[in-house]
Amino acid sequence: MKLFNTYGIKSKNIFYFYIMSIFGGMLFFLPIFALYIEESLFTLTNVALIISIESIAIVLFEYPTGAIADLLGRKKSIIISGFVILLSFVFLAIGNIMIMFVLYAIINAFGRSMFSGADSALIYDTLKQEGKEKYFKKIIGTKYALWPIGASIGAVVGGYLASISLSLPVIMSLIPMSIATFLSFQLVEPKYEKETHKNVFKHMFKSLGVIIKNSQVLIILFSALILIGIGDSLHYLKPIFFQFYEIPIIYFGYIFAISFAVSSLGHYFSHEVSEKLGDKKTIIMGGFGYSLFYLFATFVFPLIAIIFLLIKQFFYGIGRPATEHLLHLETDSSTRATVISGYNLMRGLGVAIFVPLVGFSSDIYNINIGFRIGALVMLIIPVLFLFLRAKKQ
Repeated sequence: MKLFNTYGIKSKNIFYFYIMSIFGGMLFFLPIFALYIEESLFTLTNVALIISIESIAIVLFEYPTGAIADLLGRKKSIIISGFVILLSFVFLAIGNIMIMFVLYAIINAFGRSMFSGADSALIYDTLKQEGKEKYFKKIIGTKYALWPIGASIGAVVGGYLASISLSLPVIMSLIPMSIATFLSFQLVEPKYEKETHKNVFKHMFKSLGVIIKNSQVLIILFSALILIGIGDSLHYLKPIFFQFYEIPIIYFGYIFAISFAVSSLGHYFSHEVSEKLGDKKTIIMGGFGYSLFYLFATFVFPLIAIIFLLIKQFFYGIGRPATEHLLHLETDSSTRATVISGYNLMRGLGVAIFVPLVGFSSDIYNINIGFRIGALVMLIIPVLFLFLRAKKQ
């Protein structure tokens, strides 16, 4: 238990989030997601279309669900999220035609939107209630590090399940997701500055004002659009990238598992790195490393390409907690979940824009060229990070 309570935090919320992250990461279908859809819909363009629809739905749902979390409570949002995601998995499991995959994409997007922003806000306010918000980067970094551990387990198991049937990993993913949903009932809502009204649109506009007036927040949100949006797009299409390099499908699970483990290390050590370098330098380092190693992977032999794709995960893990920490420092408690949802909205918008472009360029040329173009565009953002102001807590 000491591993989960190093800083003497009284609330059990952190412990439950840690366990939820492990089980929530056990999505056995992640290593073969693109191939699973391609088996029924036949072309990479159709795969990209489903991913794009999900991302567009996230864009539509993300901001209002963040406002709902601020107004009605973050715990309620997280619980609803779990049940909605479970429903989406059912549609994915039975989906062998376009409409089923579209329903999965829309429902899953709603469930993910209900969760995103609410979890980070609940954790920050839990720590703030005990005067321990200075440990946020370590706590959120550990939480994000535990998700890849669950995902690593899921990837290895999923690789073997996929060798039997591509639909089996989807069906089996219902089990760990159900456990994570049950655990969300154990969370306790911390006290925070909640608006007295319940007008979602009023709260959305208030939060939008906070975003527009703050150059720091605007830079970070734009980075989500380009850096994370393209990065996530390439991540979704990695199975096709591996197939291009003629890597047997049974090894996909191991590659994804190691990738998640490397990401886990980056998230876990982000606190120590940012304490020495500061949030700004950590964010810049993470952005450059993430972009460059994506780019390097398109110029080398398959084994070296895989190694570079693993290394870029470490830089992603290093930068993410520091980025969220800076967002929290720029945001008050009453709008926290909505502003974080704005960040995730831009991330989803980036995927909606760039997955079809990468898929289209890959169909015209090949997936390697699509990855290369995406990585070159991503390099814009680390340069933009130079304009961030370092800010002390």
